[in-house]
Amino acid sequence: MTHSIYQRWGEKAAENAVALATESRLLFDAEHLPRAYYLSHMATEESAKSILLKTMGISGTPETEISKVSKLVRDHKKKIEFLVTYAVALSEELQKSLGNLQADLIDHINDLKNDTMYVSCKAESVVSPIDRVTDVDVEKYVQLAEALSQHAKSLLPRPSTD
Repeated sequence: MTHSIYQRWGEKAAENAVALATESRLLFDAEHLPRAYYLSHMATEESAKSILLKTMGISGTPETEISKVSKLVRDHKKKIEFLVTYAVALSEELQKSLGNLQADLIDHINDLKNDTMYVSCKAESVVSPIDRVTDVDVEKYVQLAEALSQHAKSLLPRPSTD
């Protein structure tokens, strides 16, 4: 069976999401909290992209629409909105993992992503990435990234046993 470009793209995105989530866990365990958060954020976006692309492949989205699809999967806010909605509907476990973070994920996620990578100035204060996160919050995001990346991976076709 041939896979559409969207299915192949989604498969690669799922593999990358798992790698990003794994690396975010390593950084968290090494107490590199801002970078652990940043990579867990990237893993969740990559998971969302994988699921969106897989859906487009299954639904038969024409390959002539690839430029529109590319624009969609580069839109950080749309991926996060999709992911939060999807995660909440997916399972109680993921809904529980999101906890109070749901509104934050949609409204402030991109700012937090940038603030965990770059030094910024807010209200005449210089803020370092380490000032923006706590170990409890980062651990929740890392767990969410791990769960979502594994879910995205579970949607991949199973290797043939022939």
